[in-house]
Amino acid sequence: MKLLFFDEFRLGALKRDRVVDLSAAAPRQDALAFGTLGAEAVIEAVITDFASLRPRFEEILAEEDGVPLASVRIRPPLPRPHNVLCAFSNYQDGDAPNRSPLDFFHKGSGAIVGDGDTIQVPNIEDVTVFQAEPEFAYVIGRPAHNVAEADALDYVFGYTNFFDVSARGAQNRRTTFLSKELDTWGPLGPAITTKDEIPDPQNVQMKFWHNGELKQDYNTAAMNNSVARQIAWLSKLLTLQPGDVISCGVHHRGLTPINDGDKIEMEGEGMGRLHLTVRSYGPRKDAHWRPPGVKD
Repeated sequence: MKLLFFDEFRLGALKRDRVVDLSAAAPRQDALAFGTLGAEAVIEAVITDFASLRPRFEEILAEEDGVPLASVRIRPPLPRPHNVLCAFSNYQDGDAPNRSPLDFFHKGSGAIVGDGDTIQVPNIEDVTVFQAEPEFAYVIGRPAHNVAEADALDYVFGYTNFFDVSARGAQNRRTTFLSKELDTWGPLGPAITTKDEIPDPQNVQMKFWHNGELKQDYNTAAMNNSVARQIAWLSKLLTLQPGDVISCGVHHRGLTPINDGDKIEMEGEGMGRLHLTVRSYGPRKDAHWRPPGVKD
């Protein structure tokens, strides 16, 4: 099932190229009076109680045709998650074997935007290039603390597309704030695809288009640290909660600069396509950047 919010944060599900309204069967609809915080309460309740909610959702999906996807405004499926954690350097990028150690950084909930929204890029003078990294992300389904790697996937609720918008080249910075953590720099969606539809998170094809041109086509099998290993490691340091988003990093080959007016899209196999527009308030930045060991 592909769960999403649409229009004024009505709960729905994708049915091919249509959206079916599930709000009549959704919990916590009273919370929507509180905007995105209320919508987050709704989706967290759905995640927590999904086993009991799913039969009615499936009945509605079988009975209703829904409306065309293009006729509604898609919202982020997780509008204000408590934690958005992003993996550093988690892919085999270069020509030599490289097992990167696990490490993560945090994005604030203000980074979250959804399908059809706009990435805002401020004028940061010493940055040489801005990039949008198309990443495979997962959503935690129940509290996870000191989880064994063998059991870790039992704590996943589903998967989603995630763009880690990044600034390269900033000098003498001691934190990731200016390079990773600004508003609108964590687009995700269009939906949360429940884990039963993605049988192996280590075999998902990820594609990225820049102004209609396919720039990346890589597989999550190239991760240095699997989803299960990430959960086991993180859950020893903090308690992961339902609705937390964890993004797995990116294969850097094929990344391209983004500038004002660009249209970018990504699609994880089986997860729908995420579309964004770029609005930049500074000059074009077209310098190419690649991590050490990557030749193209």
